[in-house]
This record gives sequence, C-alpha cells and structure tokens, in this order.
Amino acid sequence: MKKLNAVGRVTAALAGATLLLTGCSSQPDLIGMWESTGSSSTAYFYDDGTCEGLMSVDIGGPMYCAISEEETDGYYTLKVRQGENSATYLVQPDGDDHLEVFNSSGSNLFGLTRL
Repeated sequence: MKKLNAVGRVTAALAGATLLLTGCSSQPDLIGMWESTGSSSTAYFYDDGTCEGLMSVDIGGPMYCAISEEETDGYYTLKVRQGENSATYLVQPDGDDHLEVFNSSGSNLFGLTRL
C-alpha cells in the first residue's frame, strides 16, 4: 500500500471533511405529521407548501409554511402565513424526527416530534 505524502494527507483530510459537512446546510424535511411536545396538538406539513396546526388563531383559509434552505447560527427560519396573519419561528433539528421551535428572540416555544 502506497503511503501518502504530506500534501496527499491534507488533500485526503479536506475531502473527508467536505463529505462530513455535506448536508449540514440543507433544510430539514418537514413533510408529514408532527406532535407538539407539551400539548396534544398535531402539526401537518404537506409537499405543496401548505401546513396546519402551527398558529393559535385560525382565521380560515389555507396556511402556508416555508423553511429556509440554509441554517444561520444553528437555526433554520420557519415562516408561517395564513391570510394576513404571519409568524416567524426559529427551528433547530435534533435528528430527523425531532425539532425544537423557538421565537425570534431565541426562547424555546415547543418541540415537534414526527409521528
């Protein structure tokens, strides 16, 4: 087996680090049913951008959710809109099946666990 010189070792290390970081800045998959921790409510995210169960005031009509593609300071931005009402949350994934949801000042509001 051939030994790598110093440049080869650095190149191999950088390639490995790149592979480890790939996917770290891709948005979490929200599509599906999520149970809110601390309550019996369920949130639904659909593949067409609509969602249900994320705002306490239901004014009727469809609710839309959009999550940022890149994280900033460890959080993704989740924007929820229904009619003229809107809310912006910070979302921090903990694996594929759990999200912590924070308000814009960073206070933890609730968690969501995939059903």
